[in-house]
Amino acid sequence: MARPRTASNILELRGSFQHDPSRRRSDPLSEPLGSAPKRGGNWTFKKAWDYIASTAPAGTLQKRDRVYLEVAAELYVLFKTEGAAKMPPALLARMEMMLSKLGLSPADASRVSAAPPKPERGDFD
Repeated sequence: MARPRTASNILELRGSFQHDPSRRRSDPLSEPLGSAPKRGGNWTFKKAWDYIASTAPAGTLQKRDRVYLEVAAELYVLFKTEGAAKMPPALLARMEMMLSKLGLSPADASRVSAAPPKPERGDFD
């Protein structure tokens, strides 16, 4: 199995780009981490969907990602209501895989690139 990619900010700190600046890549920008989420409570599918979608870097999730987001949201509701200790390991692994495929793990975020927004009509007038 291949080794996961190292995030650009870690490569920068190591000085990896000093020898070969062309290796530099741009990771998608994200917002600061923020405070810890509340545990338990009234987690619904819609709340989980909205939460996961809001954590993705802007412009990365598209219509094609709806199925993965749906499965991830279902598993996230279970994770928030039952807790990680009560979830079967297979479901935890499935949730991790779904979030990873959506580019929401630190290693996978370095592989995601957001398409620039399409210009609206009249932008070039």
